[in-house]
Amino acid sequence: MAETTHMNVRNEEMEAVEEEEEDSWIPLTPPGQQKFASHSIGENHNRPVDDSKSVSTTKTSWYHGLALFGDSSVALAMSGLLLLVALATSAFLEGNLPFTENLSPEEIAYRALGPTPIIASSTIYEMFPTSTQQLLTLSEEMILAFERDGVIAIRGLLDANTLDALDRASMRLVEEQKQKNQAKTQEKAKIFNGRKSQGSQFYTVRQNAIFLPSDNENTTSPFVEVAMMSAIPKLAASLLQSQQSPETCTNETVRILRDIFLAKDEDQYICGWHVDDIGFWPALADAPGVNAWIALDNMPIENGGGFALAVGSHKAPWRYDAYELTGSTHSFPEGGFTSSKDILHNRPGNGTCNIKDAAPHLQRRMEETKRIYDIKRGDVIFHDRWLFHRTVPFQRDPVSDRIVNNDEPLVFRRYSVRYGPGSSIIPPGYGTEPSVISLAENGGKSADNVARDDAAWYPKVFPSVDVAELHSMKVLAMERLPAAMEKSEDRKRRIRPRRTRQH
Repeated sequence: MAETTHMNVRNEEMEAVEEEEEDSWIPLTPPGQQKFASHSIGENHNRPVDDSKSVSTTKTSWYHGLALFGDSSVALAMSGLLLLVALATSAFLEGNLPFTENLSPEEIAYRALGPTPIIASSTIYEMFPTSTQQLLTLSEEMILAFERDGVIAIRGLLDANTLDALDRASMRLVEEQKQKNQAKTQEKAKIFNGRKSQGSQFYTVRQNAIFLPSDNENTTSPFVEVAMMSAIPKLAASLLQSQQSPETCTNETVRILRDIFLAKDEDQYICGWHVDDIGFWPALADAPGVNAWIALDNMPIENGGGFALAVGSHKAPWRYDAYELTGSTHSFPEGGFTSSKDILHNRPGNGTCNIKDAAPHLQRRMEETKRIYDIKRGDVIFHDRWLFHRTVPFQRDPVSDRIVNNDEPLVFRRYSVRYGPGSSIIPPGYGTEPSVISLAENGGKSADNVARDDAAWYPKVFPSVDVAELHSMKVLAMERLPAAMEKSEDRKRRIRPRRTRQH
């Protein structure tokens, strides 16, 4: 944080006050109402500020109080000149002087955003449920932090047995991808054309992991246990309710709109700052949402490979410019797109991942306000649907050390579950959404109504899990989902812009 020097000017009847330096800490809650979690982890800058000052009893003229170099006429003149220089410099930095016309358009656009917001320190809260039936309550501090920052992180929500089961299930997916990659490498060797392949953000991506079969027919899969039956969906529901009016929350269900298992490898390509589009969050823009991002590996900040979030961007005044420039869900046409050609020709914006090229000034602001947690296995990051975020690439040193030691390539796993109210409207029209591919009438309906009229494509997790929907999920997984996913992947290839990825 920048340090600030406070200068108090007094009139002849007021006492002169000694100058002293103090931290530029700004309270996160009004004075007298500061709350601290007894189980917060990591460096905590939320310390009270001592506003007391030592007071001199010597009386003097007010203008002598301005003198930095003494109280002679020359010293007063020098002090006044220094003050004018400081004011001019401040005005220049804010872009309020005429000679800022020589600045680049990018710099002018950046300064128009105003001062960089001061963000709170990175805190990971601790909660240790003793059973899946225990009712956990978010503290007022945590709810306020989520509303202000758009994100909170919690440690301890998943017990060791659940984490171990999820670890085994996710490693099978990584191993499956490894075998596929090896087969592709052998095939490509036969048709090698000398061109370097494009980067890939993730080693593997598996959507709809909750529909994967369990090892035992009489048990649910670890992905279902975590996404639907742990403390995580209950807390996500609490955060969703905190964003809505009491009238809206009455009898409102919460459903899983998408779940994705992801594994980040050493490839340096990442998707830039973004909010998830309808391909990863299938709900129209008026629906709120909470993503639970679950770490399945330790992710030390110094290694990279983790998750960065632009704190407060869900409420930033410039956010709608960013939505338009990246062609987010807010630009989705009424009634949806009609074909792949319609999407390729008429989707606005420069693409979900391309904010750096479309708006460098917004990229700069998000980098300045980013937060990266020092993640441990089992930690859960809850963030608002409209909070800008990005993956963090691995740092060079750990990758180099791995190569020198001839270790296995680095892969950091994470499981992401997107929760939304049952009233969320599924995007209609041509697209990649499996439920709409399987039955076009599902587009334009609420998630609740899709479950009522068709099947449990978006299973309910709050206020309770529906046993009938669990059975419906198994039927979908066997009879309809595979064909819908195959067609979805084909459509993704058709609508992918023919452009070089930015690294």
